[in-house]
Amino acid sequence: MIERIPINLFGWEGPSTFSIMLMLAFLTGSYLLPRELKRRGLVPEAADSIVFLGVIGTLIGAKVFFIFEIWDQIFVKTPGYSQYIYPLTHWNGIPGHLGVWSSLFSGGGLVFYGGFLFGVAFILLYFRTKKYKAGEYFDAMAPTMAIGYCLGRLGCFISGDGCYGHYTDADIPILVHTFQGAHPSGVPVWNTPVMEAFTSFLFFLYFQFYARYQNFKTYSIFWQYIFLHGLARLSFEFLRVNKAVIPFWNPPQMANIPHPAQNPEFLKNYYWHGFSQSQYISLLFVLLSLFFLLRYRMWVTTTREM
Repeated sequence: MIERIPINLFGWEGPSTFSIMLMLAFLTGSYLLPRELKRRGLVPEAADSIVFLGVIGTLIGAKVFFIFEIWDQIFVKTPGYSQYIYPLTHWNGIPGHLGVWSSLFSGGGLVFYGGFLFGVAFILLYFRTKKYKAGEYFDAMAPTMAIGYCLGRLGCFISGDGCYGHYTDADIPILVHTFQGAHPSGVPVWNTPVMEAFTSFLFFLYFQFYARYQNFKTYSIFWQYIFLHGLARLSFEFLRVNKAVIPFWNPPQMANIPHPAQNPEFLKNYYWHGFSQSQYISLLFVLLSLFFLLRYRMWVTTTREM
């Protein structure tokens, strides 16, 4: 795996491979979305604003949710100070703990669901401002969201940013490998980034070549995507190294996940011990999508022309 393209220019180490893949994901959306909007008789020019707001929302939301995910490593009890105010006054945090500001503005640490929720919120506000029919536009966005997530997860794999699974004795080509990159594990782990990328690519094929031609009810394709993605993410999180929000039983000995290169034994001892932040959101997505799909019989097609 390659963390970044080596370009030594005025102290700049070169672009990270993850940022390149992320840019490719948004460029792919910029290519596909206006064509789908035009096919549906919507406003193709809206695609530029949708993609731009999606980029901004993704970057902001992903970092905000990352802070929530590592809050126990930032907001700590300190004698004589408020455990919340004190870390805010130190850019790099206090010794032995992460800094809220350095983590917020660092190049790494992105949580997909944070970016997704913020991106959807920004885009929804744009639709309301323009008085666009949000459901029809969100339905048109489903294929681009699926392929975008696929490319983003491939970026995780290529850059080796740490979205690895835990240790396994299984010997399955591609699905299991010894993770080497920014966070080399030194032990065979589940290749969760590639698993998620492949699954999301299957979703893209379904939406791009079948679902969008079926004249489903408005919002049906969007909620189908939310259901499929939520169910997939909920499942893959059982294999990933993530902390539980509320542990169901005793967590691994080390509460904070260490750098695997310094302690590969941690991955051998790691086990799923409760739902992660992403799993709770995934579960909510699955339940919400099922409610709308079943309540409004969204699998039924209409006679409207495209």
